[in-house]
Amino acid sequence: MNDVTYVEAARMLAEQMMKEGGATAEARLYWGFRLLTSRAPNKNEQQTLIENLNSQFENYRRNPEAAAKLLLMGEKRNDPKLNPAELAAYATTASLMLNLDEVITRQ
Repeated sequence: MNDVTYVEAARMLAEQMMKEGGATAEARLYWGFRLLTSRAPNKNEQQTLIENLNSQFENYRRNPEAAAKLLLMGEKRNDPKLNPAELAAYATTASLMLNLDEVITRQ
């Protein structure tokens, strides 16, 4: 899932979560999870997503070069109004959600 196409998909999902998912991290993650799985996350899933987002945000806040590198992957550019560290954290968490068995079609 480190292919440029998947990273770009996660970036665009992250941007959509930030713009359309609500005002809080909890609401945004709930919105993204529901969009991808067609169900609400349970308490454990929601907590895991929040913890991952917070950890990733702290990582990208301390390392803005890594956030910039992630956000440059793919052809579509990000909304420059969004905080790069926050967007990178949401993108990494979106990638985690895109990797769920429920989201991936396997044959």
